[in-house]
Amino acid sequence: MRGERRRPGPVRFDDAAEVLVDSGLVDADYVAAQLGTTFDSVAEAARAAVAAGDVSPHPLFEAQWIGRRRSWQRLGQHPVLWYVSERRRRNRIAPHPLVDPRIIFATHPEARHHPYGALSYWLSVSGPGTPLPTRILPRKVSWSTYRAAAIDAAAQWRDEVVRERPALVGPAPALPATLGTSPAVTVVMAAQDAGPMVHRTVASLQAQTFTDWHLVAVDRGSLDDTAAVLQGVAAFDDRVTLVREGRCGEARALNVALEHGTAEHVAVLPLGREWLPEMLADLLAHAHHTGAAAVLAGTGAVARSRLELVTGRPVDLTTALLRRDAVKDVGGFDESLGGAVERDLLLRLTREHDPLAVDVPALKRPDAPQPGFADDWGSVVLERQLVDWDAAAARETEEDLVSHVMPVGTEPRRTVEWLGSVPREGSELILVGVRLRRAHHVLAASIAAIISGARFVSVPAAVSTSAATNVGIAAAAGSTVLLVRPEAMPPRQPIAHELAEVVRGADVAVAQPLVVDLDGVVLSAGARFGPDSPHPELFLSGLPSSDAVRIGRCAVAAPAAPMVAVRTETAVALRGLSARFHSVLAETDLGLRARRAGLGGSVLVPDTVITSRTPYASAEELVGALSSLRSTVHAGAVPPPDTATELLAAAGLEVTDQRNRRVSTDPEDRAAPAVLVPELVVRAIEGIHETPPRLRWAVDIAAPAAQRGDRWGDTYFARSLADALERRGQHVAIDRRDARDRDSRDHDDVLLVLRGLDRVTPRPGLLNVEWIISHPDMITPDEVAGFDLVYAASTSWSTRMSREWGTPIEPLLQCTDTRWFHPDRAEPDTGPALLFVGNSRGVYRYAVRSALAIGADLTLHGNDWTEFVERDQIASGGVDNREVGVLYASAGIVLNDHHLDMRRDSFASNRLFDAAACGARILSDRIDGLEEIFSGLALPFDNEHELARLVKPPYDAFPDNATRREIAHRIIAEHSFDKRAETLVDDAVRRLLARR
Repeated sequence: MRGERRRPGPVRFDDAAEVLVDSGLVDADYVAAQLGTTFDSVAEAARAAVAAGDVSPHPLFEAQWIGRRRSWQRLGQHPVLWYVSERRRRNRIAPHPLVDPRIIFATHPEARHHPYGALSYWLSVSGPGTPLPTRILPRKVSWSTYRAAAIDAAAQWRDEVVRERPALVGPAPALPATLGTSPAVTVVMAAQDAGPMVHRTVASLQAQTFTDWHLVAVDRGSLDDTAAVLQGVAAFDDRVTLVREGRCGEARALNVALEHGTAEHVAVLPLGREWLPEMLADLLAHAHHTGAAAVLAGTGAVARSRLELVTGRPVDLTTALLRRDAVKDVGGFDESLGGAVERDLLLRLTREHDPLAVDVPALKRPDAPQPGFADDWGSVVLERQLVDWDAAAARETEEDLVSHVMPVGTEPRRTVEWLGSVPREGSELILVGVRLRRAHHVLAASIAAIISGARFVSVPAAVSTSAATNVGIAAAAGSTVLLVRPEAMPPRQPIAHELAEVVRGADVAVAQPLVVDLDGVVLSAGARFGPDSPHPELFLSGLPSSDAVRIGRCAVAAPAAPMVAVRTETAVALRGLSARFHSVLAETDLGLRARRAGLGGSVLVPDTVITSRTPYASAEELVGALSSLRSTVHAGAVPPPDTATELLAAAGLEVTDQRNRRVSTDPEDRAAPAVLVPELVVRAIEGIHETPPRLRWAVDIAAPAAQRGDRWGDTYFARSLADALERRGQHVAIDRRDARDRDSRDHDDVLLVLRGLDRVTPRPGLLNVEWIISHPDMITPDEVAGFDLVYAASTSWSTRMSREWGTPIEPLLQCTDTRWFHPDRAEPDTGPALLFVGNSRGVYRYAVRSALAIGADLTLHGNDWTEFVERDQIASGGVDNREVGVLYASAGIVLNDHHLDMRRDSFASNRLFDAAACGARILSDRIDGLEEIFSGLALPFDNEHELARLVKPPYDAFPDNATRREIAHRIIAEHSFDKRAETLVDDAVRRLLARR
């Protein structure tokens, strides 16, 4: 398993195969599985891996995962050679999602200096039962278990991708002297608006060496001279019959032609195609010699077998000969299809009859259709072969299990993110891979195989995301399916079971979460349809998520989200997503069809949130999908009455107009495909004269969007402040750094900047308020001069700067959330003796450094401390802010410190107020006002000697328990978020009324 290594010696990096062997980063069985062969030695496998190119040499090394492909390509190196020679960077690079160098170094510090890197060292000291060095798996998995899964996944990939093509039969036998019917072949043609092509196409038929044929040409209501030209041809050749039909589909026209034919065999000749003179004779000879129901000229890339038809190889019915009775037995061409009728017919025909692929030359095959976003009929046809809906309907499901069904996207990292986020209980994840590249297929399949509750299903045909989703639905074991598109990020909080509970309700078919973009701004709260428009608008798009939360759970016309929940039985009854939708709006179509079928409506659940990595749809995707959706609406799936006006009113917004926005695939080309999408025009309802006055607030913080910013203190502070403002009747949105430029800020009344790391430009037309809570060194006179109201969390700094800069700055100290911080959270002195809760911020913080220097029994909770302290000195990577109060109230002493500029300018930190509200004893670096504000609960220490004296029980320097409790209640009364919200609202209303 660990490969062969040579004895230690000078390390050379000039031979990739040699390095692979020396480093132990080659697994002969794994390479063999990918290449479909065997090797006599590890060295032979190494040479084969290097020569093959896109082959991974080892189950725990994947070049596509490293993400630095250009580096080794630019240097002309094998990726392993590049990796092991990158001495400075390789210790920070994970060569595989299940290899975390930090875990290896924590257990084996000497691995940092290994000549071939951490993975090579780990393999050298690990056995089959050694757990993988990773944190993404829900449980420990041994190296041998994963190795077996990876080899199986590699072999599966090769079996699907590398297939021997069926051999072609040839040469053609002689035609018998007599044939069963005369004419022997009916040639069918569906013609529409292609008059100039008629003579050339028919001439190739008339030039056939076999002459006993009958052409039935059906004109599909042509608007040009196609019918007249065909009529002229028929006048001079009695083997040609013209049948006139109205505008109809290709399948309908071909079926009409079949009805007019009498021959034993049928051929299809579209306008614009030509036959070589011997083609009919050769195909007919093979058909009579073998009795085959379908004879295919198999030269080139076209499908030669049923398996190749199912896996999506091109179909060219123009170079095929079919037995007429076999075609009639399967019902002819399917008139419900808008395309791909040739593949569909052959797939139905070959269920009972093996096709015969023959070596008959053909003229130039038709060009492959250009990929687009119109109806994907090819996926509709292939899905019929891939999904057995009747079997899915008969299968029993588990009521309490939610099945996540996700077609895999193009990026392996996103797939691994989902695999690492599967809830351990009550959920399963079904990944559906559609003709994935080797690296992605093997990673997805192998990791899914070792995670309980995860499965990987491979689809051999290139089908739409919607068709792939249906493959997953048919395999789901849960009674609820969560249909996920690849652009959806794993939710930060579990939402599956809440959505599942919603769709269990009466009259609910589909539930969708609130969808936000990477900036945290609403992308979609469902689909809204305007009067007489088949095109939906993304409801609440561009507004802050707080507006959706304020509206609450509500019915929407249909879902519009990369994640929706639906009962499995409902999904199966509707035959899943319509496979003709490539991706977007497929869930909208599903919701409309569910409503039409009487299975229930669609519901928005705004307290469940997902983030989309991309906009809802590109212009091309939207134009194509809306074309498909129009068919649904015109088929009778009419949206329910529009309730957007009433819902928006609950968010404090009123509708003033509706306009149409033109979406074009090419804005520079007026003739490019385009659609009109409805948009509501809204404005804020004025609430300043209500009782109590109601304003719309945008609270701006420096924390980044998504999970990166969830741990920031600014985020906790803003949430508590927003809740306090909401309790006073205000409408509040929290905008993190990335949402700062949202257009919908124009609907707000107040921009409140919680000044941290970022300087924020005031918004014209709003009341601009700045509250400086940290980093006073970054503040400049011109910055504060641009705001209407300025507060600072330091009394002394506010007074001094107001005097020096000539701009009024009011003191407004930080505060505490009394829901989570109060003395009743725990019994005093029942918790840690000395406590610090906080992240390192990339520095060895004064309080922590001092406590460890004196050998104190410090309990440390927080992130990013491993650079400064040993792992066993860290109690946890962080504590939920709502539970920190329990630690503060029970601790012997709580430690606190400040940024240098906050300490110098006496900006009392939020931690001081939180701990004091719990009645905790606090030791902090020295700032002005500690005694005045905290009445002895917070004492300063200036050096380690003082700290050592103060942390020793019985803590005589602090008030007794009863006095500390009284002080805590005073802090709660004077320094709560509710108290600060009262000040902010009163000042804002006063200033806004003065403007009028």
